[in-house]
Amino acid sequence: MSNIDPNDLVLDDFKPMWFSELENIRYRVFKGGRETGKSYNFIGLEPIFKILDDPRRNIMMIRQNEKDNGQSTYTQIKSAIYKLHLDHLFKFMTCPYKIVRKSTRQVILFGGMNDVQNITSTTVETGYWTDIYFEEASQLKSYEDFLVVDGSLRIPCDAEGLWCQITLCMNAWDVGHWTYETFFKGYMEDDVQWLERNRYQMKVFPDFNLGLGFGLALHTSSYMCNTHRNRDKDASMKIMKLKMYEYYLVAGLGCWGALADKTYQHWGDDLIMPKHRWIDHHFDMLCVGIDFGMSNGEGKIKYGEERAKRLGSANTMQLVGVSNGFNDVIAIDEYFDTNEGRPENERKSSVTIQKEMVSKLFEWSTRYANGDMLTCYVDCADSGGFIDGLRYTAQDLGVYNVKFVASSKIPILSRVYFENILMAYSSLKVSENCYNLIREIKNARKSKEGKIREDYDDHAINAFEYAWIPMRKRLVRWKTFKDPSAE
Repeated sequence: MSNIDPNDLVLDDFKPMWFSELENIRYRVFKGGRETGKSYNFIGLEPIFKILDDPRRNIMMIRQNEKDNGQSTYTQIKSAIYKLHLDHLFKFMTCPYKIVRKSTRQVILFGGMNDVQNITSTTVETGYWTDIYFEEASQLKSYEDFLVVDGSLRIPCDAEGLWCQITLCMNAWDVGHWTYETFFKGYMEDDVQWLERNRYQMKVFPDFNLGLGFGLALHTSSYMCNTHRNRDKDASMKIMKLKMYEYYLVAGLGCWGALADKTYQHWGDDLIMPKHRWIDHHFDMLCVGIDFGMSNGEGKIKYGEERAKRLGSANTMQLVGVSNGFNDVIAIDEYFDTNEGRPENERKSSVTIQKEMVSKLFEWSTRYANGDMLTCYVDCADSGGFIDGLRYTAQDLGVYNVKFVASSKIPILSRVYFENILMAYSSLKVSENCYNLIREIKNARKSKEGKIREDYDDHAINAFEYAWIPMRKRLVRWKTFKDPSAE
């Protein structure tokens, strides 16, 4: 290690936050924009230097779900060790994930907040458990569980020169998250003008205390901190600032995401197409999304009182096309039916709804797809009954140019952020034919629990998403999209 100086590796804007500069500071919180370098410096590099700096230190790397460590924290640290040519000093294990320093038996462990008891019961062979790193801390669900884990870090009073440290790294998508209230509110609020001039904000509070130890250091990093960034990054950020200012504040400058109730902040009536404008488009691909009103949009069926209230709330299909070289996503037409508000003796049965859907699909395949095969992606919460009913109905009616498959699943958070990007660039359009989709987009709000979109009156939106999700990897803007739920 005598030939490796961390000052040669760590980005300048992060050096004041390096562990050796902040001795006896229990809490460090890093929030920032995308690709600022915070994770590389503090999740990848620093744990290695901490282990090698003091043979009494042992480290736990934590994410909300333990399984996510394999492709993130573990891989990042292992990769850094090999790049530093220090792999001869360590042993790598994958079941469970563990990195062991051979000469001292110090360990870097990997855990998840989905099993807090397992974390708090962890013991080490040599030295003390002194450090915890939370990667993607914005995904941590429970402040109470955080305190439990925090309280498990203890060292004896006679361990001279040793201190415990908690480190959180995050993208600040939601100012409603408990990390804002706990660490930032009243201590360091976002200063946009400062960040654009100075690249980062930093403050240290030695007297901060949650009851387990003193000291808090806060750091907000903008994209400009990364001096190794791609040369096109600055130009793309200027465009983002102009077209998607709220997104720019979070992804570019590292500011907290706004708590606006409106889910689709970039929706406008200019994105509504007259009913027959579809004829002006050549569609590179066409798909249909089908939602049958039984699930929460994430592929899970609703139960309890909510199930009884919403079981037949809406059955909807959205015909969606991509055009302009896979740049634009266009909702072309819809089927929408609800039994809510109808007298019980007038409610449509599943058989009737399925016949109406198949008839509409035959019309779409003839009118829009020139009779070619039309693929329909059905709500994946279906246990088989509804999708099978559609297949049998299509056979009975002699409609053979439609096929039904289960929808793909990506988190609603990812869908909403991507849709907002498309809207900001006028790459998402909705035909006047899709009255209910337009209504739901306009009415979409954040939930009281802080979810990006309330699980209510969203069946047309879900169907629309089931249609474009299978096409997403061919979409131009998806190729550069940084998925917030995958961080």
